[in-house]
Amino acid sequence: MSGRATRTTARPSGDRMTERDYSHRDVVDKLGVKPGHLVAFAEEAWQIDPGLRERIVARTGRSPVVDGDVLDLVFVAADDSTDAVAVLRRWKARLAPAGGIWMLSPKRGHPGYVDQRPLITAGAAASLVDNKSCSVSDTVSAMRFVIRTKDRRTET
Repeated sequence: MSGRATRTTARPSGDRMTERDYSHRDVVDKLGVKPGHLVAFAEEAWQIDPGLRERIVARTGRSPVVDGDVLDLVFVAADDSTDAVAVLRRWKARLAPAGGIWMLSPKRGHPGYVDQRPLITAGAAASLVDNKSCSVSDTVSAMRFVIRTKDRRTET
C-alpha cells in the first residue's frame, strides 16, 4: 500500500472508481512548479493571491516574466467574463512545447464561477488539451492546458 489516502466514488454509469486524495500535498507541488521554471501571471479577471504568487516565485527562484521569453507555466485568473479562447491562444504563443497554462477560476458557489466543461471546449478551440485539474484553495480551482504531444514537434 502506498500510504496515500483513497476514496471510492460511483460514476454516473454505476461503475465504481478509486480516487486518490491529494489534499495533503502543497498547492505549489500540485501545480507542478519546479526550480528554474519561467512563469507569468495574468490577472485577467481578479488578483491572484499574493501569498500564492510569492510561493510560486520562491519555488522557481526566478522573477516572473513580463514580456518576450518562452514560458514554462502561466497562471491566469479567469472568471465567467473571461474570453478563455482568446486568453489561451495568446499565452499558447509564448508557451514552451512542454509548458502549461493554468486557468484559475472561482469554485462553484462563488461569484464568477466557471463550469469546467466550457473551459475544456475553449482549450480545444485554442488547440490545447486539458490534462489536470486541482484545488488551489477553498475558493479557487485550477485546470491546466497543454499543447498536444503530437503538435509539439511543429510548435515554434
